[in-house]
Amino acid sequence: MRITKSTNNTKGRNNIDMDNVIPEHEARRSFALGVFNGAVFRFSEALIDPPLVLTWFVSQLTSSNLLVGLVTPLGDAGWLLPQIFVSVRIQRMRHKMPSYTVAAVIRAIVWLFLGAAMWLVEAPRVLLVGFFVMYTVARLSSGLGGLAFFDVVAKTIPARRRGSFFAWRQLLGGLLGLGAGWIVKTVLNHPTLPFPRGHATLFLLYFAAMTLGMTAFILIREPPGRAVVEPVTVREQFRRARWLLRKDGVYRRYMAARLALGVASIALPFYGIYAKRVLRAPAGMVGVYVATRVGALLLFNLPWGRLSDGRGNQLVMRLAGLGNGATALLALALVGLVELLQPQGGWLPYLALPLFFIDGAVRPAQILMGSNFLLELVPEPERPLYLGLSNTLMGAVVLVSGLGGLVVDIFGFAGLFVASLGLCLTGYALAMGLPEPRETGS
Repeated sequence: MRITKSTNNTKGRNNIDMDNVIPEHEARRSFALGVFNGAVFRFSEALIDPPLVLTWFVSQLTSSNLLVGLVTPLGDAGWLLPQIFVSVRIQRMRHKMPSYTVAAVIRAIVWLFLGAAMWLVEAPRVLLVGFFVMYTVARLSSGLGGLAFFDVVAKTIPARRRGSFFAWRQLLGGLLGLGAGWIVKTVLNHPTLPFPRGHATLFLLYFAAMTLGMTAFILIREPPGRAVVEPVTVREQFRRARWLLRKDGVYRRYMAARLALGVASIALPFYGIYAKRVLRAPAGMVGVYVATRVGALLLFNLPWGRLSDGRGNQLVMRLAGLGNGATALLALALVGLVELLQPQGGWLPYLALPLFFIDGAVRPAQILMGSNFLLELVPEPERPLYLGLSNTLMGAVVLVSGLGGLVVDIFGFAGLFVASLGLCLTGYALAMGLPEPRETGS
């Protein structure tokens, strides 16, 4: 079977994928291993869900909204920021899997050490510092393998099957993630696992599951691809990146939309913190929130994949902006309702469930509107540069969104949710002006 991407011309761009011929059994094998990798990865991420489990963990160690708000953006930025630097090396490699393998080994070792340290250490300040240091290293190591991952996917999964590929990864991961929500609730409520040992147990389970998933992806037999022959320095790569931003208007608008939606995630870590501090949600409620988010992701995965395959990713990006905006609007309404009526009772934490349901329903779209959309917009030889630049810019902006804690300190939860809503609407408006490559292709 020939794995190629059709030539699409969008405002002068020329998209031509590789010409490698991959046997049908190899294509199916790669699809199956990639889906298994994604499913196990989704399960493992649910065990430590950064906006819920990790944010809750840090909130037990400090009352600082700034540090609490940094957890999710720091994790995302650690994955995204290194990629423009890594792209210099990746661009010159015909096989990208070795880069992924090295990053996977580093990542596994760090998470194993993190879980063990959280089990053995009890001093809150040492726990807090140790967590942020090791968590940063772990996320940076995952960023080192990010470009290699997407390049291998682009070479082994046809463009019109990538929507389904990512949807199946999320669907099966959602099924496993429902169990992860139960595990989180059980572990954090277990009387023999007082804080922080409950979280340490989740970290060690994450290490085991993540290692299994990364091993599956490493087993994919990557075909050789095109490479940039001329040596490129980091300085030259940045010069080329600036040229792309100046000359490529479609890409510039695409990035503006993604950046607006990225900063809009400033509110995400504080949905759980609002439930904890205002609605008095107990620790075990984290597992319920995780299961709700994963359940919604499970329900909406395949519809998003079909929409991506059939209608394209420009529409997916627009709907993602509206969905995230709806979550922020609902959170704002919840704040107003609680302040107006001041209700009491153990049922209050359940009022936050719709926030996590809508957030989970929109999650699959965020993958499709990001890397999957970009894979159709750019030519293969420049793919590492485009992906690296995009992810590094997103990393910088997402890191800035960690200042959400300061927004809460100054303007309260309502001010934070209003800011998120405005950014979502901005992202939607920018996405409206983007072309759909499949409709404009020649």
